[in-house]
Amino acid sequence: MDDEYLNLNKLETFNEIANESNLKILENNQLSTLEYNVILKNIENMAREYLNDLEHEFKSRSTLGKIKLLTLSYADVSYKSKGAELGSYSYNRIQVDDRLNDSDVISTLIHELSHHLFDEIFEQILMYVWEIEKSDALEAYVSFTLGTNAVFILMNEYCAHSVEGRFIPHGYQNYGSFNKILTEEFDLKKDSEAIFFALILGNSIADDIIHILENFIDDNLRREIRQVYKDDYSAPPSYDQILLEKKEILDDETKVSQMHMMLMSGIALAKNKESAEVFSTIKDGFISNNS
Repeated sequence: MDDEYLNLNKLETFNEIANESNLKILENNQLSTLEYNVILKNIENMAREYLNDLEHEFKSRSTLGKIKLLTLSYADVSYKSKGAELGSYSYNRIQVDDRLNDSDVISTLIHELSHHLFDEIFEQILMYVWEIEKSDALEAYVSFTLGTNAVFILMNEYCAHSVEGRFIPHGYQNYGSFNKILTEEFDLKKDSEAIFFALILGNSIADDIIHILENFIDDNLRREIRQVYKDDYSAPPSYDQILLEKKEILDDETKVSQMHMMLMSGIALAKNKESAEVFSTIKDGFISNNS
C-alpha cells in the first residue's frame, strides 16, 4: 500500500467509514490472492488459538459438544424456545432452538457459523486494507453492506447451506431458507444473471470456509456426525436438495476481485440519511452484544 494510506487506526463512526477518502483507499488497494489467503489463515488461527487451551475438553466432549465448542471459538451461542426458525445469526451471536435433536443442532450451528465467517472474511479484508482495528462500527458497516443488498443476502445464504452440506451426511441437505429468499425476492428469468453471480461467488466463499473448518471437523468428527444422524433419523435420506449443490467456483483472482467490488458498493450505497439511520441501528446491536 502507498504510505499516504497508512495513517488509519480505528474507525468508530459511520462518517469515518463511508466517505470518499475510504472509497479511494479501497479502490486503489485490492488484495492480492496471497494477501487474501493470509486473511483466511488468520481466521483459521482464531479457532486454533481458542481450542489449543481446550484440547482435552474438546476430545472428551460429545459430537454436538465439539461442534458447539468450535462455534464458540468464533461467536456467542445461545438457545431459544420459540419461533419457526431452527437458528439465526446476528451481531456475533448464534441462536439455536433448544427443541431440536442433536443432529439438527449440529447442522444449524455449522450453518449459522458460516454466516459469521462470511462476515468475518469481509471485515478482515477492510481491516487489512484500511489498517484498522475491529470495532462495533466496522462490524456494523459490513453487516450493513452485506445485509441491505438482496443479491448479497442470497449469496450469504447459499454459502451457509453449501458449508453446512459439506459436514452433514449426503441426503440430509436442505436449502429451505435459500429457496425462500430466491422465490420471494427474485424473478428467476429477469434476475438470472444476478442469481448466477450469487451462487458462484457464494459457492467460492463457501469453499474457503470449508477449508477453514476442515482443520477442526476432520474425518473422525465427520464420522461421529454421521452416527448422530443415524441415531436421530429412522427414515431414509432424501436427495432432492442435493441437486442444488454446485461444483463451479471462481478462480482466486476473480473471486477476490468480485469481493472487492462488493465492499466498494457498500460505500457507494451509504450516501443518504436513511443509510446512516440503518447503520446506527445495526451498530447499537453490536454494542449491546459485545458489551
